[in-house]
Amino acid sequence: MNKIVDVTGGKGGNAFLILGEEKTALIDCGMAYCAPNLISNIKQVLNKMTLNYIFISHSHYDHIGAIPYLKEEWPNSRVLGAEYAKRILNRSNALQTIRGLSIQAAAFYDSDAIKEYDDKMLKVDDTIYDGDILDLGNLHIKVIETLGHTKCSLSFLVNNETLFPSESTGYMSKSRKIYPAFITSCSQAMNSIHICQKIKPRFIISPHFGLVNESDTINYWENCIFAIEETQNFILHLSEQGYNESQILTEYEKKFRDEQSRLEQPINAFRLNSQSMIKTVLKEKFHL
Repeated sequence: MNKIVDVTGGKGGNAFLILGEEKTALIDCGMAYCAPNLISNIKQVLNKMTLNYIFISHSHYDHIGAIPYLKEEWPNSRVLGAEYAKRILNRSNALQTIRGLSIQAAAFYDSDAIKEYDDKMLKVDDTIYDGDILDLGNLHIKVIETLGHTKCSLSFLVNNETLFPSESTGYMSKSRKIYPAFITSCSQAMNSIHICQKIKPRFIISPHFGLVNESDTINYWENCIFAIEETQNFILHLSEQGYNESQILTEYEKKFRDEQSRLEQPINAFRLNSQSMIKTVLKEKFHL
């Protein structure tokens, strides 16, 4: 773990620097407003080294927003992501959405307005696939496809012991509760949890949280499964009672939008994710 450094630049999106003997890599980079602090943190750790790679777990704004600023600072760095993420970041409407959400997030976290950037800088340079292994020199990163949160979600295993699971498996809040995040597929998200569980990593770096302590690691995957099943059952129960999607969202927010959630996630992002999970559960129900 001494070669893995938390360089997160602000609330809402984590970033970890991986230090190999020959090369370095960043796993996710947080939101656009985080960039100044993120870059400062990275420089303090790199010393005379450079940033070689930027791995992205998926194409959401809170995981990739700082990329344009990183590319300005380290123009030779390469952004590595899934093929679907590469396609998403070639779409003008996706780039527009990312910019809009980035601006909203800066306001939510009481930050200064984000510095103007070129959309062309926000892209995947090289596509990576399930099973790929990148050697940084006495340290390697394995790519694991873990779908469910998005169609481009990837997890990363460092030296076969430290796992950065994608948000498909859920994420731990500061209250240590696991929240589900199966936006595109509930069944795929559950499968992704089982994939990660079989790895039996020594350390888990939970999305939006960081290093999971030893006591929480023991039941981490079981709690991820419970979070999905709890949400799935809640949605299906209301649907069977005749609630439509809008009514389910209202009830879902009442039950799951707790104090910690309000502190950690903007309301628009919460509702967008919740709407998607509701649609996903109901869609998969009718395709059983």
